[in-house]
Amino acid sequence: METTLNLTQEWDKVFPQSDKVQHTKVTFRNRYGITLAADLYVPKNAVGKFSAIAVSGPFGAVKEQASGLYAQTLAERGFLALAFDPSFTGESGGEPRYVASPDINTEDFCAAVDYLCTRPDVDADRIGIIGICGWGGFALNAAAIDTRIKATVTSTMYDMSRVTANGYFDAMDAEQRYELRKQLNAQRTEDYRNGTYALAGGVVDPLPEDAPQFVKDYYAYYKTSRGYHPRSLNSNRGWNVTSSLSFLNTPLLAYSQEIRSAVLMLHGEKAHSRYFSEDAFKKLKGKNKELLIIPGASHVDLYDNLQVIPFDKIVQFLQEYLPKEAEAIETDAKTAFQQEMVFPIGEPNTAYAQYFTGNSYLAFVSKDQVPVANVTFEPGCRNNWHIHWATKGGGQMLIGVAGRGWYQEEGKPAVEILPGTVINIPAGVKHWHGAASDSWFAHLTIEVPGENTSNEWLEPVSDEVYKQAQTSNHPQ
Repeated sequence: METTLNLTQEWDKVFPQSDKVQHTKVTFRNRYGITLAADLYVPKNAVGKFSAIAVSGPFGAVKEQASGLYAQTLAERGFLALAFDPSFTGESGGEPRYVASPDINTEDFCAAVDYLCTRPDVDADRIGIIGICGWGGFALNAAAIDTRIKATVTSTMYDMSRVTANGYFDAMDAEQRYELRKQLNAQRTEDYRNGTYALAGGVVDPLPEDAPQFVKDYYAYYKTSRGYHPRSLNSNRGWNVTSSLSFLNTPLLAYSQEIRSAVLMLHGEKAHSRYFSEDAFKKLKGKNKELLIIPGASHVDLYDNLQVIPFDKIVQFLQEYLPKEAEAIETDAKTAFQQEMVFPIGEPNTAYAQYFTGNSYLAFVSKDQVPVANVTFEPGCRNNWHIHWATKGGGQMLIGVAGRGWYQEEGKPAVEILPGTVINIPAGVKHWHGAASDSWFAHLTIEVPGENTSNEWLEPVSDEVYKQAQTSNHPQ
């Protein structure tokens, strides 16, 4: 049974809410029986089954900070995204509070995948994860154990086992590590005696003048209005002191070389932590692994600097390794197009199919006064060159209804047709019209009254002419 959590319902993130995304609070349970709290971000007015992404981190942060920003931004780009609080932190359950665990926090990612796999609006074969800072290491560990994860992104990654056991830049030796174990175990005795767990403190405050630049960067995020949150460990009193014990003897990345799924590792050029990603990347195998060093970026820049975080690259990577089947893409596009339409698509245009390249559909809107029909084209479909003849008057009008298409008169550049575009076609003019190669398209056809009207169908539009229309830049 999941524990009932007391979840905040008002928007309390450190970033503004997007009007392109639907946001809800959800919960799910991990394999240790801990109920986790999460923010679910879903694109508005989208249809079909989504690629889904679970996001967590940085180490000591909450979902209202960087992970939520990543999740909301990815939802704006068409993904269903879940930003969750790890066990023992934020709004998630688990006692004692403020504990980190290489095992349980890896499990948190796998539990998020459990939840996403069972949602009816998620394609279970297209699930990825993103780990920020210390959760980048947990993400790699999860990818090594969970074959349901098809793509993993780490951003400004920390290897928490390495930094705990070896110190920054591997400056700690075995003797120092032994002294650290003595201190931590002495603290265990004291905690047990007191019945409470001592906290290590969050980001140092007040900030010493001689603090390293990366500490100043942490302060600028966690301790100011830029990123402060009342539930964030780093913004307040930090982890409990003895959390470090389990990381001393548990190397997170022991099996990372066995990850078969795709991995993208992001790190700032000027980040103090850059060596964690560079060394971890050396262990990865396969052509589906990539390390991207972002020029001029610090560690914290990848928390919330939208000018620095390479979301275009992240989306490109996720789309490549969480691909939709072609049939699903086509179905989603057609469904979205039908929702845009105000006129019926109608039946397959079999009577005139010989004059079309590709499939089209026909629905008469009116046969009174003048004939008005809605013609719908699948992507890439176009009609043959043709001429409307009349001894007086005549011709045709086209009015764009939905999607994107092209109209071209012989000897002239192609003209783009969008919803609301009006094309006037005089009698005697050789022309063609149809859909863009990447879009469904519909237009109304209005037959202009005239004397002795007729329609002459000519040769098909060649692939070369059609391709040239796609690359022309002549908007109506």
